[in-house]
Amino acid sequence: MRRNESSYCDYNEAFKVYDQLRQPNAAEEIVQIFKQHEIALNQQRILEGGFGTGAYIDFIKDHVKEIYGVEGSEEGYGQALEKMNGASNVHLQLGNILDLPFADDYFQGYMINQVLHHLDTDPSFPNLNIFLNEAKRTLQPGGTLTINTNSQEQLDPHSGVYWNYKYIKTAVLTLQKRYIPLEELVSRLDSLGFTNIKKSIPSRRIYHNRYYEDPSIALETHFTKSDSVYSFLSEKAIEDSNASLRVAIEDGSIYEEMKRSSLLAEEMGEVVIISACKAD
Repeated sequence: MRRNESSYCDYNEAFKVYDQLRQPNAAEEIVQIFKQHEIALNQQRILEGGFGTGAYIDFIKDHVKEIYGVEGSEEGYGQALEKMNGASNVHLQLGNILDLPFADDYFQGYMINQVLHHLDTDPSFPNLNIFLNEAKRTLQPGGTLTINTNSQEQLDPHSGVYWNYKYIKTAVLTLQKRYIPLEELVSRLDSLGFTNIKKSIPSRRIYHNRYYEDPSIALETHFTKSDSVYSFLSEKAIEDSNASLRVAIEDGSIYEEMKRSSLLAEEMGEVVIISACKAD
């Protein structure tokens, strides 16, 4: 990878519309996880790797002593700077989460949110190991790592939690291969000596309300630009997907699909948080 940009998506484009559609799902749960550290949260130094437009940092900054961020997209970095409005405890920079510019044992907490699947194209996930080792190096003993990601089941184009994935199956199946199975992720954390490894399911949604109410949103260019899965599709494939979706809107079948995925999301969540601690 060059710097820590996505291995397949141009986020300098995606981030131009990202906040119009996405919200910092799981931010409240991440705060609660960091609160379990023996050091009070308002005295902690936290890092976010791949902070995007800064939505999670903006949410968490008032809870912590200091928060740092490293991002590979200049567009995301610029938007995040605007969000922070000069907050003195926020320190953002362009950089690479596979080669962090911080001293050993520097942070009490480290989070990444929907970043893991952008690290690798190799199915053995070698960059994941580099990321985990950097996390271990920069966390203090007892420090907490949180990984906001997805399970294979959540992403399934036939029976997962995102209704629009049914209409872009080929792209979704490619995307799934970029997500390491959760069992393997836990195994790698364990092999590196991380402890207290846990899985939790946030209850809040990733998208703003319109995604759950109006299927025509997936026909709009700003939506497809904001979701990296569409990066795997040609313009012709997106046109074909849109044609199928229009038919489903016209015959009403899309609303049953939206209801099915919504009920499933209540059961299994839209994302998963894997948390772990660096051994003392």
